[in-house]
Amino acid sequence: MATQIAVEIQSGSLLLEGLLDLPDSGDSKCPGVVVCHPHPRYGGDMYNSVVEGLAADLSRRGFGVLRFNFRGVGFSDGEFGWGTGESEDAIAATDHISLVEQIDSSRIGIAGYSFGAAVAIQAAMDSTVVQAVASIACPAAQLRALSGLEILQPKLLLQGDTDHDFPIDQFRFLAKRFSNPCESAVIGGGDHFFRGLETTVGSEVGGFFERWLRR
Repeated sequence: MATQIAVEIQSGSLLLEGLLDLPDSGDSKCPGVVVCHPHPRYGGDMYNSVVEGLAADLSRRGFGVLRFNFRGVGFSDGEFGWGTGESEDAIAATDHISLVEQIDSSRIGIAGYSFGAAVAIQAAMDSTVVQAVASIACPAAQLRALSGLEILQPKLLLQGDTDHDFPIDQFRFLAKRFSNPCESAVIGGGDHFFRGLETTVGSEVGGFFERWLRR
């Protein structure tokens, strides 16, 4: 069982709305994962079905899970930050969850879907607390740019095999450019939106964080 708490996250001068799911883990501290939502300008928010699928799977596994709305989305302050502001928001969210009493600050992960995947990878590079990062359906242009950077944390790169934005052969090629440790996975029958496959995506991501944050 998990308890869900509405939280406010301080990102610079802005307050962001979020939902924090905490497991009933007694006196022991649990790992924590931040989940980033897809593009705000296309209706993305923390209630997106893929984001909810990730949160549900991680919560069932006993992780603390923090999903939140980027600046300018829902009741979060501010306006769209062209990726840079959203990366700042994601870092603020990882700092927030690391300070929660029930969370083990040495076992923090971040995941993101679509636009949120690129944000999560960038935040992982800039964060002082993130130990593992999962990218779900990162757009091709962003993944291409990120593949040339040194990302030290363990990484999961996940894509659907019928994603309209990203030919799967190109995805596999780019995935090989990332430094180890790096895992990649392809969801059969999955397009960019993963409708009906949210549980499968959640299971892949949850398993990845089990491997790297339960050590």
